[in-house]
Amino acid sequence: MLTQLDNDRIALMRAFVESARRLNFAAAARELNLTPSALGRRIQRLEGHLGVALFVRSTRRVALTDAGSLYWRQSEDILSAIAAADAMASSLGDRPTGLLRISAPASFGRLYLSRVLPTFLRQNPELRVDLMYGDQNVDLIGSRVDVAIRIGRLEDSGLVARRLARNVRRLVAAPDYLASSPALRAPQDLRAQRTLHFSYLRGGEAWTLQRNEEVVRVPLIPALRCNDALALYEAALAGQGVALLADFITRDSLDDGLLVPVLDDWQVPETGIYAVYPASDFVPSKIRVFVDFLVSAFSREAAFAPPQFSSTGSA
Repeated sequence: MLTQLDNDRIALMRAFVESARRLNFAAAARELNLTPSALGRRIQRLEGHLGVALFVRSTRRVALTDAGSLYWRQSEDILSAIAAADAMASSLGDRPTGLLRISAPASFGRLYLSRVLPTFLRQNPELRVDLMYGDQNVDLIGSRVDVAIRIGRLEDSGLVARRLARNVRRLVAAPDYLASSPALRAPQDLRAQRTLHFSYLRGGEAWTLQRNEEVVRVPLIPALRCNDALALYEAALAGQGVALLADFITRDSLDDGLLVPVLDDWQVPETGIYAVYPASDFVPSKIRVFVDFLVSAFSREAAFAPPQFSSTGSA
């Protein structure tokens, strides 16, 4: 006969696992939408049932006991097995339901994903979406993210990737800035320019440019270094320097002449924009439906195509 504890065991285990991952009860409570006191009661109840302490608590820190470390590994395996069973069952359903957790780069998310998401929600009224914007790649498994949008080269072989669009980047600046700045005819001339640099760029504080077989890496001392590409875009529009930005951000301003390409006979290696999700034998219908929606929506997205310019020289 099942006891009340048996019925609540999954909730207690989830409370424990989230607390063990973070070693911060307040952060774990926020993630689980619980009050810290409610989370504490769940941990105490689980410890009382097991007859051992799972955490060592002090005023300054929280740590796992030896029993807690062992129980954490087993609990994560159990919760993963439950999630896999749920995914297998839900993947057989035609109507996606439940919570879909999405991570996306801030600039792409605000400019494009936010624009198409209302349509997706209208088409799937039984789905709830938790949307997170940030330019650092998240651990999909550890963060329990279902689908992430990633831009650039993909390295995680444990993920399934669907390509949404090309990612074309170029050096741009405002005409007023170029009119008053030193001549800019070769990559080395960038060292005398004010540069606006995206701090999460994998190459560090340098830009790599290519013309045919010639490759040049230009170290930078940025006038502005920022982890938000839209802030760099606004600074470029305001005439504060040269920025390396994606066409999906700058296209309209390039078409209107508010920004112009510089050193446009030198290219930045093209990458892609992808929807990625954990590899699994059973892909939940909520993931399949969302990724298919993105592929369809962005295959028709003219804004991803690089703009065409009549001039072939830089300013």
